[in-house]
Amino acid sequence: MKMDKIDKTAERRPQHKKRPKKKNYKYYKMKILVFGATVFIMAVIALIIPLRPTESEVEKRSLATFPSFSLSSFLNGEFFKGVDTWYADTFPFRELLISGNNKYRSLYGFGNTTLHGTIQEADAIPTEKFDMTMIVSDSGKRYFEDLENQLKDKIQAQQDEANAISNASGGKKRREINVVPEQVGSIYISGDTAFQLYYFATEPVDRYVNALDRLANKVGDSVNIYDIVVPISTGIYLDESLQNELGCSNQQDAINYIYSSLDSRIKTVNVFDTLKEHSDEYLYFRTDHHWTALGAYYTYCEYMNVKGDSPTLLSEYETMTFDNFLGTYYSSSNQNAALGANPDTIVAYIPKATNDMTYVDTDGNEQQWKVIEDVTDWAVSGKYNCFIGGDNPLSTIENPDLSDGSSCLVVKESFGNAFVPFLVDNYQTVYVVDYRYYPEGITGLIQEKGIQDVIFLNNISAATTDSLVQNIEEIIDY
Repeated sequence: MKMDKIDKTAERRPQHKKRPKKKNYKYYKMKILVFGATVFIMAVIALIIPLRPTESEVEKRSLATFPSFSLSSFLNGEFFKGVDTWYADTFPFRELLISGNNKYRSLYGFGNTTLHGTIQEADAIPTEKFDMTMIVSDSGKRYFEDLENQLKDKIQAQQDEANAISNASGGKKRREINVVPEQVGSIYISGDTAFQLYYFATEPVDRYVNALDRLANKVGDSVNIYDIVVPISTGIYLDESLQNELGCSNQQDAINYIYSSLDSRIKTVNVFDTLKEHSDEYLYFRTDHHWTALGAYYTYCEYMNVKGDSPTLLSEYETMTFDNFLGTYYSSSNQNAALGANPDTIVAYIPKATNDMTYVDTDGNEQQWKVIEDVTDWAVSGKYNCFIGGDNPLSTIENPDLSDGSSCLVVKESFGNAFVPFLVDNYQTVYVVDYRYYPEGITGLIQEKGIQDVIFLNNISAATTDSLVQNIEEIIDY
């Protein structure tokens, strides 16, 4: 009985739990204080450091500047937003930090297949250009003819007004240049290769076609006009089913539509099939939206075939090679680690006749340059400028081996830079106009120089971009 009582008493005795160890709040507070102080000190140093960058070599753009102060911007908060943008954009070692972050993320498997930008909805590509006059009555046709004549009269009146202003000022009136930074849109990255997504847009494409038709009317049959629309790498390298999954338009169909819509006097050079046949070769850069000189060479051969002339054999050229090129895809993808670890190589082919050229810069100064310039020590993002000095308003290349008066004018965006060097051996004079920077009209240039062949060369995205098509319209209608 006594034993039972003891046991019951033990059951009623409270069980003491092990008291948890008291946290050292002073230690945690110290950690927070040290971390906060470190971040604050780094922020202050970054704010006052005098050597803040002003240009981004990788992104090829000017960085944000410190905003100017005004009472209104101070009160509505715009001043502080500007300071915030300037601070983030010009943070010391910003590009190095971004690159390091991407490399760190790549260790966890991020970025093998990524999409920068959004999948868009493209316009349906018509099978042929729609002509309303084909289905309306005779009175309706007269209405459209009158409308067309009114438009022509309006354009002529604007031209006469521009000429009058030019004559009154004692010289040529320069068109206003509105430079739009080169953009590559949505980018799909697979492994170490990037691709730009292409979306057809009917309105700018039709304006592109109409602009070239107007030039044909202006210069007449004495001038040969050629149009070369170059596919971008997506249409040549990616499987068609993947392109459909990404919402891309069919580039071959788009090029066929453009060519079928042009005036019959304009000669077209269709290079899609040619480039597709060589799709196992290095035709496009992996980190940049441009094509390689090899892709440009195959296009040059097709052009010479349409022209009825013989191209220079690839084996006849001397070459220059530039390694470690990181282009627009690398910068536009926030310095993707896979692209950064596998930079491109540029192989440039030097014309046999001459490597000398001149160009007029955006300030109107004439510069002596090389058709293929040695860019070995240039920034990794600028090495595509080895071709004809990059993008300039007007460039001229004289071939000392020819005296037959032959000449051509290449009207281009940056895709044309790698194409131009191949023409040097076939013409006495090669003129090059970048329509984004040329301050006048090309009709006067064609007449003044007695140019026989005019070659429009655009990548297919440029022929679908509203701002670039507007530039083409301006230099034709000027």
